[in-house]
Amino acid sequence: MVMWLAMLTGLLSLPSPWSSAHLHGHELLFGFVGAAAAGFLLTATPVWSKTPPMTGLPLITLASAWLLARLGVVLGCCLPAWIPALADAFFYFGMLLFLTPTMWNTGNRVHRIFPPILALLALGDLLTHLEALGWHGESARVGLMLGINGIVFFLAMTGGHIMPMFTRDALRQRGEEPTFAISVPLEIAGVVTLTGVVVADLFWTVQAGVGWIFVVAGLVQGVRLSRWHGWKTVSTPLLWVLHLGYLWLVVGLVLRGAARLGVGLDESTALHALTVGAMGLFTLGIMGRVALTHTGRVPEASGLLTTAFLSMTGAAIARVVGPFWWPEGAVLVAGGLWIGAYLSFVLLIVPMLVTARPDGQAG
Repeated sequence: MVMWLAMLTGLLSLPSPWSSAHLHGHELLFGFVGAAAAGFLLTATPVWSKTPPMTGLPLITLASAWLLARLGVVLGCCLPAWIPALADAFFYFGMLLFLTPTMWNTGNRVHRIFPPILALLALGDLLTHLEALGWHGESARVGLMLGINGIVFFLAMTGGHIMPMFTRDALRQRGEEPTFAISVPLEIAGVVTLTGVVVADLFWTVQAGVGWIFVVAGLVQGVRLSRWHGWKTVSTPLLWVLHLGYLWLVVGLVLRGAARLGVGLDESTALHALTVGAMGLFTLGIMGRVALTHTGRVPEASGLLTTAFLSMTGAAIARVVGPFWWPEGAVLVAGGLWIGAYLSFVLLIVPMLVTARPDGQAG
């Protein structure tokens, strides 16, 4: 994000076969959010399947491929475009090959939705790189849209899997016994409408039709969210950040539909409701919870972590609402708040990662 703001203000110019917007979109989607999705699945899948996690050389190799792809994109002047393309392909398709067998046999059929979503991300990344390689002149935008829709799908399925569980556990600690009955028709409607979003965005040229699909998909996700007792989480930052992030997902889908329906909203603003609001908050919230629990700490947000959540909330508001009254500066304000949010997270997490667990266990 620092590099992107430097590029926007003319302080930095990176040699790249992509436009600066495509470079920004690719690295935030397939670099940053893709790494977060990989971290979540590589951590959660062994728990779901009761199988050993990826460790040692395979994990180092996968992480090195991700890092090589990031360096290859940034050092476009020194490395040929096929190096980051190959490294990214190894990262995404390697993760897909490793995780699919275990996710397919966890005993929960819901987990089987994740391999197709990973395949969407792998395909979106590949299409974006094909333009950089000169094999297809218009594939980068298609790849980015596929990546955004794939990550939205990923967040929707992840949220439906973990948010009711986390919220129920927290409310039980207060002495409440909430019910989170699963509505099978509603869950099916969520999968069908989000699949419709992916397909319509790729193949349907009737903008009004695509717009209504986005709106309906957003409303279905809004109904799902309303069943998870989010209003009871306002005193628990590790929970409200997830519910607020999911609300941004609902808003983003509806705004994308409104943009396609021609209500005067540009699609870039609608997209950033999803990328900054939903992806930024949800990723930060999950990273905060995992960082605490996997270093043997109580899953409670400190003041610094809560500040990070509030800063990311401000970034989403500034990026989506700010351009209406300050087009030139709102993006810079949003980027600054994003940097502040993740800088706060880094300051919190680094000491946890380099010191022994307080519970005395290994890790």
